[in-house]
Amino acid sequence: MKIAVCQFNPIIGDLKGNTGKILSGYMRAVNDGAELVVFSELFLCGYPPLDLVEKKEFRNAVRNAATDIASQTNHVGLIFGTITEDYEDKIGTGVYNSAVLCYDGKIQFIQNKSLIPNYDVFDEVRYFESAKDVFIHEFKGEKLGISICEDIWNDADYWKHRRYTIDPVQKLVDNGATLLINISASPYAYGKRKEKFEMLSVLTRNDKSPLVYVCAVGAQTELIFDGGSMCLNSSGKLDLLGKAFEEDYFIYDSKKKYDEIKKIESSFEEEVLNALVLGLKDYAGKTGFKKALVGLSGGIDSAVVAFIAVKALGAKNVHVVMMPSKYSSHGSVKDSGKLIEELGISSENISIQPVVDKTLEMLKDSFRGLDENITEENLQSRVRGLYLMALSNKHGYLLCTTGNKSEIATGYATLYGDMCGALAVIGDVYKTQIYKIAEFINRDKEIIPIEIIKKAPSAELRPNQTDQDSLPEYELLDKILRMYLEEQKEFEEISASIGNKEIVQKVLRLVDLNEFKRKQAAPVLRVSTKAFGYGRRFPIVQGWRK
Repeated sequence: MKIAVCQFNPIIGDLKGNTGKILSGYMRAVNDGAELVVFSELFLCGYPPLDLVEKKEFRNAVRNAATDIASQTNHVGLIFGTITEDYEDKIGTGVYNSAVLCYDGKIQFIQNKSLIPNYDVFDEVRYFESAKDVFIHEFKGEKLGISICEDIWNDADYWKHRRYTIDPVQKLVDNGATLLINISASPYAYGKRKEKFEMLSVLTRNDKSPLVYVCAVGAQTELIFDGGSMCLNSSGKLDLLGKAFEEDYFIYDSKKKYDEIKKIESSFEEEVLNALVLGLKDYAGKTGFKKALVGLSGGIDSAVVAFIAVKALGAKNVHVVMMPSKYSSHGSVKDSGKLIEELGISSENISIQPVVDKTLEMLKDSFRGLDENITEENLQSRVRGLYLMALSNKHGYLLCTTGNKSEIATGYATLYGDMCGALAVIGDVYKTQIYKIAEFINRDKEIIPIEIIKKAPSAELRPNQTDQDSLPEYELLDKILRMYLEEQKEFEEISASIGNKEIVQKVLRLVDLNEFKRKQAAPVLRVSTKAFGYGRRFPIVQGWRK
């Protein structure tokens, strides 16, 4: 069968735009001689629709759009993801995450999702019912076994530990499916595409059935979908692979012989950089922003964010502002100037010192008799936040925050200061990883000045300050954080690995105490298996760790 894979980028709730993409992709595939056209999970309404699903008006509009799309089909089949309802079901929501198959002017077959995930960033149990059963649909000489995303992530031959007792894909195979189709919206994390292929390879090889796996692409707030749709033959070999981090369209002939594709992923630095560029580009485009604003400090974090903004929106649409104080080094301003020139972006230099001095003068009586402490440091950051928000409001800039995961984890950031902004571009990238990405950016020529990469990290809020005055070395810090946040290890296990209980206790305490800051932070673009945001939910008020 000739199957058109439409790896397109929807917008959540944009039924008109998403319908247009479905119909244009369908007509293109019809003209190209395809027999079946496939789009990704919940493509019609966008994934994840969250509480839009609870709106009856929204569900009705989705149903009407699906019916309208089906009415425009001919003998060529069309599969896309959408919401459906069972109006007779009096228990539960009666709402399903579904794949609909349309041809000859109407919806001919519906397969609901069986495995409803409820972990990490997934909250589908809140909205959707599980399929009552799975069925085969015969179409153009093939017995189609259609499933949706999580349904295929429970193969007994691949997973040592499974989340679910049932395996809907195995049931489709047992029922005689000759061609497997899975429509997916699986959020990106580095390494996941390779894992995905390995799992699908085992499944197709053991079940001796070809598979068309159509993946979502694009970013929806903090979630990034990397595309990389896969077509595997019945021997478990990868025949075709969709582009990563961009839309793609191709036709797969399940009867044709292809050269095996073996390269699934690029390096960490290239993959994550491309993911972050897509994340920022889509956030800006889908929310109506055309230009980005970055506070440029002379440090590596803001330099990398500025580079990402240029890649996402173009140099003419990126503006940076330097905001020196009396503690800012001459090198920081000079290094920022070199970066600005290299990137070809607009900039301005506005000192915060007059405002800081005036504010301290006005607070002199309130602060009388008290020693200087972090209050004065935070004041400087908050003045910078004031400047940035004013520029954002006046010019309509999308303000990007520049804090990395190491800082966000430990609270090494100031609320209403450097945390001001709409999107935390590198908030899921550890400090040590930022250096690797900077070196990758400079792989062919020096874009980020080497002086920025080599200088000791510093907030420059007091004389001769460095990050390591109050934090462990970043290599050690990031190792502890990765074990705690992503590997779900606890104090004793981490301490045994690190060999220093005191440092581990300090770091874990910082993570736990600063939950209140993260609850007020900008959305974080997710590129790891455990990012800050609604995929990691911890109480602010708690007494677990003394």
